[in-house]
Amino acid sequence: MLSSDSLALLHDSMAARVAAGELPGLVTLVAHGDELHVDTIGSPSFGSGAPLRRDAIFRIASLTKPITAAAALSLVDEGLLQLEQPVDELLPELANRRVLRALDAELDDTVPAQRRITL
Repeated sequence: MLSSDSLALLHDSMAARVAAGELPGLVTLVAHGDELHVDTIGSPSFGSGAPLRRDAIFRIASLTKPITAAAALSLVDEGLLQLEQPVDELLPELANRRVLRALDAELDDTVPAQRRITL
């Protein structure tokens, strides 16, 4: 069960960041089982008086890796993936890869990789 005290603490913490001018607005989403809580704070851009909408589109510069990691770990949690599972079947372009013989090797001086990439 989502705690109303915890949700209020999250809201106050995020609202303080918006009030401090660190960002114009944000959307938080907390889910636990069938419960879902979405909170919008601030506006879509600095200087805008419009309230931020729940379906706002954000630029997520340089967040591909953490978002992918969160999605992958959710699949691990659901039992659909395993952390030690090789990714060869999921990403066949990474199977049978070659790596540089040494850090200072020429780009065509490669050898077969000694181990497979895992999640």
